Amino acid sequence: MSDRLLVGQAASGASRPQRARILLAVSRDENRSLLAETLGSEHEIVEGRPEDVSPEEVDLCILDPQTLAKKDDAFEALKERAGSVHLPFLLVIPERNLSGSDVWRQISAQFPPGVDDLIRTPVSKAELRGRLQSLLRVRRQSASLGRQRERLDRLNRVNSVIREVNAALVGAKSREEVEERVCTRLSNAGPYCYVRICEPRATRDALTVSTEVGDLDDPPNPETTTNGDRSQATAAWRAFTDRETLAAELNPENAAEFYGETSSTWRQWADSGDVRGFACVPIRYRDTVYGVLEVYTTETDAFDEEERSVLDELGQTIGHTINAVESKRLLLTNGATEIELRIVDADDALLGLAAAANAELRLEGVTGTDPSVEFFTVTDGDVETFLERAADSEPIARQRLVRETDDGALVQLVFEEESIAETLTDLGTTVDTLVVDEHGATAVALLPQHGDVGTCMRGLRERYDDVGLRSRRQIERRPLTDEDFVSAAESDLTNRQRNVLKAAYLAGYFDQPRESSGKDVATSLDISSATFHQHIRAGERKLVSKLFDNVTFSGGT
Repeated sequence: MSDRLLVGQAASGASRPQRARILLAVSRDENRSLLAETLGSEHEIVEGRPEDVSPEEVDLCILDPQTLAKKDDAFEALKERAGSVHLPFLLVIPERNLSGSDVWRQISAQFPPGVDDLIRTPVSKAELRGRLQSLLRVRRQSASLGRQRERLDRLNRVNSVIREVNAALVGAKSREEVEERVCTRLSNAGPYCYVRICEPRATRDALTVSTEVGDLDDPPNPETTTNGDRSQATAAWRAFTDRETLAAELNPENAAEFYGETSSTWRQWADSGDVRGFACVPIRYRDTVYGVLEVYTTETDAFDEEERSVLDELGQTIGHTINAVESKRLLLTNGATEIELRIVDADDALLGLAAAANAELRLEGVTGTDPSVEFFTVTDGDVETFLERAADSEPIARQRLVRETDDGALVQLVFEEESIAETLTDLGTTVDTLVVDEHGATAVALLPQHGDVGTCMRGLRERYDDVGLRSRRQIERRPLTDEDFVSAAESDLTNRQRNVLKAAYLAGYFDQPRESSGKDVATSLDISSATFHQHIRAGERKLVSKLFDNVTFSGGT
């Protein structure tokens, strides 16, 4: 041909470009064949007219002036359909068609916008490959940025929904209400087409659906896939037992990995709803796993590391809310389930201390968590030996003797790791009594009247070597009302203490900053400052003791 298209050979040792799909829109057959032969060994040549080609099917277009002039509308439409992902056009133009140095002005005058680069013929193969690599690099960068924008948009949507879920959890009065609010918000406002929560059976060998919300019909029931040995092959069961969020795309290749023997049933369900991905999130509060939150989506490339992290945090938030709801329910109900437990574990710090010091301890109270500050009365054994052992124990951050009492010695222990009392509280119980000796610990704890004793026992047995349920019974109680508190406090205060407290309150002694000093109030009552402080401290102690005294239940304490 008179206008040579290619000259020379590729440079020796030139790097091979990443294989791409190239649409050859060159009018002359011989030039198109020559390009196809030259590029076909390194790239995929796409056949078809520009109006029939999808932007997802090509990575780059090579055109000549004749084809571009004839198909300018089709190429412009192809560029627009590519959207935010850049689709580069390379114009191959004979040298004789151009004059002067202002080449791009001539190109702009002759052709519509959209040409990204041009190459004048004749051109060497090395130069052609170099231009292609440069354009394809821009294409890959554009696609990467597009995927990042899509992930960021999705993560922003997920975060927005999580904030709505967290707000919806405030004020929930029951576990059922917590689950309903979570599933409804995630399904209605989020990028998830189907959401459900599964809970473990009492026998801990299967999961059952407790709450579900979504547009998809008749999803497989987890009971058929998490029973016996088959349970180890399901995603939800693995998330439950491993306490880790599990997420993946759902496709024929991994269906068996996540759904075991019933993978074909799951695949049929997923295909019917166009489900493309899922995540299984353990609902947990510390060592307790209440169940699994399952979310499904029709979007591809979902559940990246950031989204999994957000969902994992949501699972902990739900678990914390359930724990708080269960604890509050115990305080507001008239009945309770009382359980007596025996706990033995050679590795527990408190049990080890009692055994080493041959001491008996009775829990008096707990203040705070992280760290847990606990008060015990040492009723048997040498308290000095006990404190010396405690000072050498790594799980004990601090220890001190508070005071000697008629019943023994009151000591304070600050725990670095989770204690028995803290574990029981985390499992939704209220600790009534806890006695520790050299043989182990005996605890009496209270659950709501219809509380899940099985979940509590599973949590304890995962934490300690030997846990026995000695007894379980329903008890009745009458919660302490405001009137009860006022009546009890007034009956315990002397007239003088009540008058001093009332005068101090009305004079602003308890305000911050104080409106009256102790001397001011004492003068108004015509008593000495020492007498005032004696009465005020005695009255305050009686009021505080009423606030923190153990609640008495009929049939037990």
